[in-house]
Amino acid sequence: MAEPTLLCRHTGQKVPYQIHQGLVPTYVLQLQEQWEAEKAKAVRQLLNDFPAAATDRNLLCQQLPIYGLSDFGWRWLDKAMVLNTDEYHWFFLSAQGRIQATCVIYHPKESRMDGERIFYVDYVASAYWNRDRPGYEKQFGSVSRILIARAAHFAINTLGYRPGFCLHSLPTAEGYYRYLGMIEYEADADKENLRYFEAPAHVADKLAGEAHHV
Repeated sequence: MAEPTLLCRHTGQKVPYQIHQGLVPTYVLQLQEQWEAEKAKAVRQLLNDFPAAATDRNLLCQQLPIYGLSDFGWRWLDKAMVLNTDEYHWFFLSAQGRIQATCVIYHPKESRMDGERIFYVDYVASAYWNRDRPGYEKQFGSVSRILIARAAHFAINTLGYRPGFCLHSLPTAEGYYRYLGMIEYEADADKENLRYFEAPAHVADKLAGEAHHV
């Protein structure tokens, strides 16, 4: 099987990628170092464009999603210290010596549709250079989707669950999950008022079929 590739939007070239499964400290440290450096660039750009955001919290919060910083407060090393039991599985996508995306799933979770066991996407994120911001086009697209597809394949074929997964969405990602065909539920007061979405079996099964086994 040919090695799967990503299209680099900056060069037009196809770049091979790998998926790593498991909570490996090396990957978390690599992610933390690389992503924080790019996050700092985005923050500097935001503050250059909106100097008042340095002292105006409302303005800062308004602009964070526009600059690809909706998850500004996430600390991956802290997450790795907590999400390290058997109920969690970590996935990393790497290319060109950098961690391009990561996904953490929790299982089992009870489906709101039929009570069957599915998995929950606790966190999924692409690197900051894979997000659009004013004057900058992301380098690689679909990297988070690739990891969700791999997680769906893993849940069906290794954990033995029926196709299906759920998550709470950041506001900026809600449109994407609707586009995937996930069922939208109410905002959840216990999860920072984030909206709950669940993928029906046919959506999850189709996504799992996209998974490349690398």
